[in-house]
Amino acid sequence: MDIYRFSSALAEAISKETPSTNLQNEAEFERNHVAEPAWLLSQRHPEIRVFVHPEGSKKMCIGGCDAGVGDPSRRVRGCPDCWANSKKWSVVEAFGTRNNFDLVALDRSNKSLAVEVKWLSLSGSKGPNSEFQRFIGQCVLAAARNDTVLGVCCLRGAREKDFDTHRNRLEATLKKISVQLVPIYLK
Repeated sequence: MDIYRFSSALAEAISKETPSTNLQNEAEFERNHVAEPAWLLSQRHPEIRVFVHPEGSKKMCIGGCDAGVGDPSRRVRGCPDCWANSKKWSVVEAFGTRNNFDLVALDRSNKSLAVEVKWLSLSGSKGPNSEFQRFIGQCVLAAARNDTVLGVCCLRGAREKDFDTHRNRLEATLKKISVQLVPIYLK
């Protein structure tokens, strides 16, 4: 499996699962609804290596990160060294800023996937416009260095109006730079 097929399979896996309404924040959503399926999918496809934030864990890959390249059983989800080393090939430096992403993955040909996750709240009269714009910007930044990008956005609540007039056009525009949006609606 290459990184493009992995990205598509991950988007499908994320889309099929409905997040728990008990989720409290973005970190919990990211951990349970994005990182977990990515890790499980990479276990079935060991040619893909997935890198996620250690979240304070100090547990390292058995025998070091290089050992995990050839032997997936040695990989540790959230290995701090793997996470730090992934910055060398996934971070985007532009206009005096350094931008990293919520999850990254690499295939055997060194093609990369970046995943950006956002947790947004809709209300009857107000939308999270600035946060959504930031999310789209983060996805575009990720595309500057990574071969493919998934933008996973959990939208909680509902709006009184349907503001989807330009959704298809936005998705088509982002597709040109290998960004796929994965909207998850949680009422």
